[in-house]
Amino acid sequence: MNFLEDIKGGLLRKRLWIELAKLDLKANYQGSALGVFWIVLALMLKVGMLSVVYSMVLDKNFGDYILFLALGILTWNFISSIITNGATIFRKASNFMQQMRLEHSTFVFQNVYKECLVLLMYQLFAIPLVFFIKGTEILSWMWFWVIFGYLLIILIAFFASFWIGWLSARFRDIQPMLGSLVVILFLITPVLWPPPEKFADSLYFQLNPFFHLLELIRAPIVQGEVPVTSIWVAVFLLTLNMLICLIFYSKVRDRLVLWL
Repeated sequence: MNFLEDIKGGLLRKRLWIELAKLDLKANYQGSALGVFWIVLALMLKVGMLSVVYSMVLDKNFGDYILFLALGILTWNFISSIITNGATIFRKASNFMQQMRLEHSTFVFQNVYKECLVLLMYQLFAIPLVFFIKGTEILSWMWFWVIFGYLLIILIAFFASFWIGWLSARFRDIQPMLGSLVVILFLITPVLWPPPEKFADSLYFQLNPFFHLLELIRAPIVQGEVPVTSIWVAVFLLTLNMLICLIFYSKVRDRLVLWL
């Protein structure tokens, strides 16, 4: 079986990974009154409190800043969850994989699908906020680039989840290292703060791939611009992650179960 056949086989097990993803999501909020709607409430509280503080600290217009922050936070939450949860994809599925011969992609689909459900729930807050701040002027072809940006991010997340999961299964130090790395990246990436205008084109930002992933969503809505550079960076990241998977799949295909 090659990598593409693995993906095809995983797609055929659609019912399995969809149900596993739903169960995984519900388990996190089992017993709570609001259930999965805590996802939206937590985002609203986080964005609301940070906007009040940072709009004053950075001396920004509250309406513009809360939109900037909300789009950044929800996109970053998706990216960071993929990275941190990606480290446990195959270890959480060890019981399945040790008893049945299942495609690696089955559990990658499960993880990405679960995070996509969370991302969709975030939109219950983000979309009304966009219309409240921007009004009907936001109804333009720019929405095409936002949807295209989300698609690129999801595809990158899908392929990155494979090698992150493989690496974490082989080397147990990877998971805590990724947890620390995500915190550092959050602080040095313009999630909470917009890049200063005179430094926006500096290599510090242009060489940060996470900055470009955020720009895929924020630039069309906040600035009303097509993030051409960020799109090319995202295409490069997608190609790179696909190549990594294609190269290493044959080396880890039969060894993964032994690592678990």
